[in-house]
Amino acid sequence: MSKDWPSEIAKGWHPLAEVKALRDKPLARRLMGKPIVLFLSHGKPVALLDRCPHRGLPLSGGCVKDGAIACPYHGWRFGVDGACVEVPGSDIVPNAPAQALPIVIRAGLVWTSLAETPAPFPRLPDLLEDPALDHFCWAVEPTRMRLLDGIENMLDASHPHYVHPWFLRGIGKRRAMQVDVTLGPDGAEAIYHENARADGFMPRLLEGKRTVSIGRYFPPTIGQLVFETERGLTVSLTAIFVPEDVNLTRPYALFTTRKAITPAWLKRWVLKAFNLPLLRQDQRVLEDQVDALADWDEIDFAVGPADLIGPTVWRLANGRPQPHEKRTTTLYL
Repeated sequence: MSKDWPSEIAKGWHPLAEVKALRDKPLARRLMGKPIVLFLSHGKPVALLDRCPHRGLPLSGGCVKDGAIACPYHGWRFGVDGACVEVPGSDIVPNAPAQALPIVIRAGLVWTSLAETPAPFPRLPDLLEDPALDHFCWAVEPTRMRLLDGIENMLDASHPHYVHPWFLRGIGKRRAMQVDVTLGPDGAEAIYHENARADGFMPRLLEGKRTVSIGRYFPPTIGQLVFETERGLTVSLTAIFVPEDVNLTRPYALFTTRKAITPAWLKRWVLKAFNLPLLRQDQRVLEDQVDALADWDEIDFAVGPADLIGPTVWRLANGRPQPHEKRTTTLYL
């Protein structure tokens, strides 16, 4: 596994589902090419490799009975620790466990790791678990994209003029913008001092005069965008990118807003409606990138002056050092 995935991805923690998505029926997922089954055992989330040790069929095709999952082929049942607890038609229970995976519940998501010795659980953005704010999760369907390119795309401030014209940035005269950049072994941050009414359709309608926008990278797979006005937070989008397979990535989009008179369900609907066309545009670009790179051997990307966070994503995900660095630059956005 480690030969195919960046080192910090291979030993990291990754969400597989929202807690509220788990029911008595098994849920099939993939992580770095490995099939995984999730289910609830007396209300407790369980993750096993999705393979019955008896004849290799997916356990996700079975059912949950008395807190244990039953294989659809011969009915062998496996408990929360993967141990076989029943072989129908026999009093003998063999020592033939399904492989159980560790579980952590954070930010409303069920996380696991495939590593024999997992890395420490990743640092999550503070906004995600602030009870004073409204939160909701959008579990996007898997997208054909390279994992690190998806993270970099989210945090790249220079592509919206071309990929999302009029939605996020206008196509007229660009504005000079001071950007404060902080890089280090714990991630990266770029603070864009805007202090102007947004010229893109979506932020103009939802925000008005934006003071700052912030892009943050939390290693190894989390990106965050924060938008603020003089009143404080307008909206934050935290995306956790899950490597389901080579060139197949599932983003979990977690939106955070201030509590207000507007009901949470309406904010959820509006944010999904506005972000869906942006998602589709980015998906097309990232799919085109996968197709284009298939014609070439592994290449090193050039780094441009507006690539503020991408190089740090590539370094930290691959276990390479990122020295502490602070600088201020000017971009025209």
